[in-house]
Amino acid sequence: MSVELTPHDSAVRADRATQLALTLARELWVVKDRLLVLEAVLASEGFAELSARIDAFQPDAATRASIDAERKRFIAEVTAALDSPPDRPA
Repeated sequence: MSVELTPHDSAVRADRATQLALTLARELWVVKDRLLVLEAVLASEGFAELSARIDAFQPDAATRASIDAERKRFIAEVTAALDSPPDRPA
């Protein structure tokens, strides 16, 4: 029988690194799933060679600033999870 741990199980809450890894893995899967669906929808709408177009994309200054701000927010959220008390879910 397989046991599925979540970031809020008591065994996991005691280990912040495990909690962080599971939380990030869960969030990564949500993003990956949505990206796969988005690519499939766009491909069905005639956007050929989407992956190559995404790989070749060069953001302008405003887009780069927005991406950088979101990256900083994300890192702050991840590191804040390490600071939350172990007896409370992050």
